[in-house]
Amino acid sequence: MAYLFPNKIFPSNINHYLLCPFKFKCHNDKDLKPEFIENPQSFIGKVMHEVLQDLFNIAKIPTNLRKSQNIGEMVRHTWARMTKNSFSKDYWTVEERAELFGSQEQEREFGLQTIVILNNYIAKADLSVVPLSLEDWMDCEIGGFRIGGRIDRIDQESDNSLAVWDYKTGKLPFYDSVDKMIKYDLQIPIYAIIASKHNPFAEKIRVGLIYVKYSRIFDIVWTKEELKNIEERVVSEIKKAQVDTKFSSRINNLCPWCEYKKLCPEKDKIKENQEKVNEVSW
Repeated sequence: MAYLFPNKIFPSNINHYLLCPFKFKCHNDKDLKPEFIENPQSFIGKVMHEVLQDLFNIAKIPTNLRKSQNIGEMVRHTWARMTKNSFSKDYWTVEERAELFGSQEQEREFGLQTIVILNNYIAKADLSVVPLSLEDWMDCEIGGFRIGGRIDRIDQESDNSLAVWDYKTGKLPFYDSVDKMIKYDLQIPIYAIIASKHNPFAEKIRVGLIYVKYSRIFDIVWTKEELKNIEERVVSEIKKAQVDTKFSSRINNLCPWCEYKKLCPEKDKIKENQEKVNEVSW
């Protein structure tokens, strides 16, 4: 294995370690890391992020014009100009999108559904906010490590407080509170730490997840003092990953879908998702 400990720690990377150290090792092996393959859900997620970025960008749409925006037009415009990856300037062709979604008819249905979801979310959202940043890549140093990530939105709530938001375009989380979520997901703590370092005036940081499809928000407010303790935990977890030499497999509910399943030393213990289906009688 050509494993190398990463120079910069992203939330998804350290989350791999919390879930399964063996997956972390595989993911940081340049010879094993799988190529990302686009699917309809990831394509739609990118479209939603782009549309929301444009909607809250006052350089493109002033706050007093947000309510009057035709979200359908924004989705269609973005949909047709979606690039194939972050490093490409090539758009998806009509034929490629039809293949991705199964057919042009199915692509149309996915597109219309996306418009409905965004309209429902925007109808309940606060459209008066003027974000400090939108979809910006940020990083900082903590405990001798570099952490980074692309933060969807940062708002200034008051003279001494920030709100850091991450849009989620998929299903609702399994856990019902941020305290429970961060046991195996350090995305929110890492984003909070980065935002705090870049905005030292903030004594309080509200950080949360916005589930666009359901117009649901899961958030929590941390003071600077509380964030110091959270920073210590993040550094502690990174140090564990750095000195780990065993990278033991950890069987979990996501194992059946792991891209490294065939390489896993514990693969024989992984229970496949083969629940019995009782077919209808009509």
